[in-house]
Amino acid sequence: MNYKIIDHTADLAVEFYGKTIAELFENSAVSLSEIIYDKKMSVSEDRNLEFNFTTDNVEVNYINFLREILYNINQNYFYFYKCKSSFMSDTSLSINCWYSKFKKDDIKNEIKAVTYHDCDIKSKVIDGHEMYYAKVTFDI
Repeated sequence: MNYKIIDHTADLAVEFYGKTIAELFENSAVSLSEIIYDKKMSVSEDRNLEFNFTTDNVEVNYINFLREILYNINQNYFYFYKCKSSFMSDTSLSINCWYSKFKKDDIKNEIKAVTYHDCDIKSKVIDGHEMYYAKVTFDI
């Protein structure tokens, strides 16, 4: 399980999961694509984008990364199906994300923005395994 949608009155709240912080970032991009397109899409292209962020806070890097992913989904109709980080520290991130391009009509769930509201990255034990999770609220 890479994500779980959480009940929220007006917006969309999601918890994303990963065994490491790097995997949390990777899973979040792919899971966000699945949520917006409402399924796993069949991919036929192998293109990739590299994202690089440097701030003094991992949550800021995470939100900035999700904003870039969301922008590329909403504006370019990219479906991200795989991501792999090449470098990550508490202050820097370098991650490659592979995508296929689709049509606007393929988007099923519109998400307008990523917010800082309740954003938190922590570790916890889930089903007997230590996992990292991030709670994120999206404007819909």
